[in-house]
Amino acid sequence: MKISIIIPIGDKDAWGECEKSIKASIAAYSGDISAEMLPCWDIDHRGAYVARNEGLSRATGDWITWVDCDDVVEVAWFSTICDSIESNPWFDVLVFGIFEIKDGEKRTIYRPEKHFEDGESYARWMIGGTGMPHWLWHRVFRKELWSGVSFEGRVKQDYHASLQVLPRVKKVLFIPDVVYTYVRHGHGLSNYVQPMDYDGACKGFLRQIEKLPQSWQYEARRGVGLMMVDVILHDPNVRGTNKYLRPFFWDLFVMGGMSLRFRVKCILAALCWWK
Repeated sequence: MKISIIIPIGDKDAWGECEKSIKASIAAYSGDISAEMLPCWDIDHRGAYVARNEGLSRATGDWITWVDCDDVVEVAWFSTICDSIESNPWFDVLVFGIFEIKDGEKRTIYRPEKHFEDGESYARWMIGGTGMPHWLWHRVFRKELWSGVSFEGRVKQDYHASLQVLPRVKKVLFIPDVVYTYVRHGHGLSNYVQPMDYDGACKGFLRQIEKLPQSWQYEARRGVGLMMVDVILHDPNVRGTNKYLRPFFWDLFVMGGMSLRFRVKCILAALCWWK
């Protein structure tokens, strides 16, 4: 059995610590599962989707996981993944905990309790925007889930891929082990995003949402809206650039069960965007 580790890289000098941490973690494992490291380059900054699609095309493992080039993994990371696969071979997705390093301080930002969850509940939780962010790097996937899937656009590619992959998931295993470290303000490919890239992202979301079961589509539109509200409020460069946001804002505002405070936040984001 083999695990493919895909590392999209936009700066050849930025991933030295990442590479060392992955190799140290693999070396600390003494079992029978092998590792395939796949650094994939996007030196001309066409977009992380280029590197990620290259990784998918090269992967030969039974399982796929992702590491961002400016992040690091714990020594126990690879052993934790392999031990989980060997002891629970029936799951489709493994979810583990995350550290974050910000301004030199390291803290835990996500530690799930150990439990199992059916794929549909997990997918709707994630796609609807009420679950964890759609980062790929705190999850391990069966390779067959990625058959026919491709990344698109220069921004929010994790969510675009989730819209394609998660509806195929049957069973998810959550474990409390915190074995991945997300480094904020590093040298990742997201540093090369331009404001108009969000336009293309939302167009891609709309195309993928139309392919989902009808009962899922409203939740998915809500998920995009939740994600883009925060983007607009925190990045003034995005405001006024994206004509595809209107339906997502409308869905957020009219949906039931949302607090008055959140609806006000949506209105503020819409006003900022239309300025």
